[in-house]
Amino acid sequence: MTESSILNNYQEKSWSFALDTAKNSAYLYTGLAGEVGELCSLFAKATRDKTAVGHSCFIKEAGDCLWFLAALCTYHGVSLEDVAEANILKLQGRKERNTIGGSGNDR
Repeated sequence: MTESSILNNYQEKSWSFALDTAKNSAYLYTGLAGEVGELCSLFAKATRDKTAVGHSCFIKEAGDCLWFLAALCTYHGVSLEDVAEANILKLQGRKERNTIGGSGNDR
């Protein structure tokens, strides 16, 4: 991991809560998918009921997604900081090339 940052501190601390049985790719990938599904479900129900998603509900579900993403990064030996930095660089390049819209990873 790179120098200390909020993301890296979170990643290290959050991994300390992982059970040994959770430290495998099958659990981490399917767990992330499940948590993203729960986050999306909040919005589906709010849309159906014409209500707003509660701030605290959003934070809790987004936090669960973040935990799984951080855990996957740890499992693969990658820091969240590096992922965030690489993503910003990718987006900057797309903006400079006017390719923010569209599809495909290599645009």
